[in-house]
Amino acid sequence: MYLRKLIVSLCVLMAIIVLQSGIGFWAHHKSEFHTERNRIANQMLSEFISLRADKQRLKVWLAEYLLTADANISFRDSQFRRMQQQLFTLDQLAIRDQLFSRSEADLQHTMQQVKVISLLQTNLQTLEKALKTGDLAGYQDDTERWRTLISLFDKFQDTDLAELLQLAIAQQKEWASATENDSIQAVKNVKRVLVLISIAGILLAVLLGYQLSKALRRPLQQLLDGTKQLQCGNFAHRINEQGPAEFAELARQFNLMSGYIYAFTEQEKKSQQATEQRVQVRTAELQQALAQLHEAELRQKQLLTDISHELRTPATSIQGEAEISLRGKDKDNQEYKEAFGRILASSQQLNRRIDDLLFLARGEERLLQVSLKKLSLSQFASQVCVQFQQQLHKRFQLTISPQSDLSDGQWLLVDSEKFATVLGIIADNAQHYAKQSDQLQLAFLPTDNEMVLELSDEGIGINPEDQQQLFTRHYRSAAARQTRPDGLGIGLSIAKAIMQAHDGTIRLEANKPQGTRVVLTLPLFNGATDENIDS
Repeated sequence: MYLRKLIVSLCVLMAIIVLQSGIGFWAHHKSEFHTERNRIANQMLSEFISLRADKQRLKVWLAEYLLTADANISFRDSQFRRMQQQLFTLDQLAIRDQLFSRSEADLQHTMQQVKVISLLQTNLQTLEKALKTGDLAGYQDDTERWRTLISLFDKFQDTDLAELLQLAIAQQKEWASATENDSIQAVKNVKRVLVLISIAGILLAVLLGYQLSKALRRPLQQLLDGTKQLQCGNFAHRINEQGPAEFAELARQFNLMSGYIYAFTEQEKKSQQATEQRVQVRTAELQQALAQLHEAELRQKQLLTDISHELRTPATSIQGEAEISLRGKDKDNQEYKEAFGRILASSQQLNRRIDDLLFLARGEERLLQVSLKKLSLSQFASQVCVQFQQQLHKRFQLTISPQSDLSDGQWLLVDSEKFATVLGIIADNAQHYAKQSDQLQLAFLPTDNEMVLELSDEGIGINPEDQQQLFTRHYRSAAARQTRPDGLGIGLSIAKAIMQAHDGTIRLEANKPQGTRVVLTLPLFNGATDENIDS
């Protein structure tokens, strides 16, 4: 029902628009018709007036010609051409004026003007022939010649041309005024009609809009109230399903949607309550498990600490006794020395495992706590060289690049004890994974803001697929496990943690053609250092 009203209203509005468009087209055509009539009338009036003026100029030329006999002939010819053109233009305008005639009176006026134009054309041809051919030369008396020529100007076929032209101009003025009044009146009529149709269209549109809004306001208000209730969470709200069929169907669909939302919300609340209960139970279980794991971790760390301390003393004693025995001068038996050498190597290996257990027991947070002190570049290089010499076995030959460009004007912030741990890790790896070669290269490469330390060996090298996991705790490549089965895979992760605590980096690269290159970087600062530098 409401849809039918809406369609009817739109059709009425469309009809009004079409009617206004048609009236606008008609008004434009009417205005153009009268404007063109007025333009033709005014142009004919202008041509008649110009023709009369040119005829007077030609008469003045004739008087001059008769008096002096040397008047300008070209002026005469130009005047004849102008007058011929004016009469031709008047003739064309008269033909067009006939097309715009609306009544018998309009047609009679146009035909009267055509007769005048035709008479003037004939007179002009006769006058031109008389002035150009010299037919009047036979007259000996100038007075008679003047009288004859003047008669050609003013009289033709028993018609007073001057009076005829004056009458044609007067009639054309009246005609121009009449066409102008018709044009003005036509514009007024068009405006009046457009105003009336516009007012009627506006009133009809307002009336239709009022009726439609009246029929639409109540259902929309109900729908708006329903949406506000849904927004407030009242999903049990329902709206009235009475009224036009379209709005009744809309209300019914809204109520169905509200019912679905209400049912889903209730189900969601029940599910949420059940989930919260399960979460609470699981949270309590997880808290209990977390507490048990924390307690187990504490016991594990305590166990590792106790084992490490218990193993440290006998391992140190064994290592010390083996070293003393090997240094004895009276011990020349080769088998005796080899046995103690194996004891020494085993005790050293045992000490390293104990160190690893201590690191695991203390946790990485201890590695991140560094005590940084200023250290000049030359002092840093000297310490690194000494520590490498102490860490490496005697069979390894360490080649150090020239240190001529290590200036005391640059310095670093280093925790010497923690950094020595890093050097020990990479030196230990170099010794274990480079058994087939005893050549090691140490290079110091300072830049403007960074100290780069490189240790290169000719050992087992690095596989590209292992590059991303080398610093993962407990990860060991297949080649590393084959070369050194007893490793735990925590050394590089410890070294990385210590370097990050120094705002530095550590990376492993392949050393061409064979081996591994360890690259350490530390921030480098410029400027003189204090004299009291803790080294």
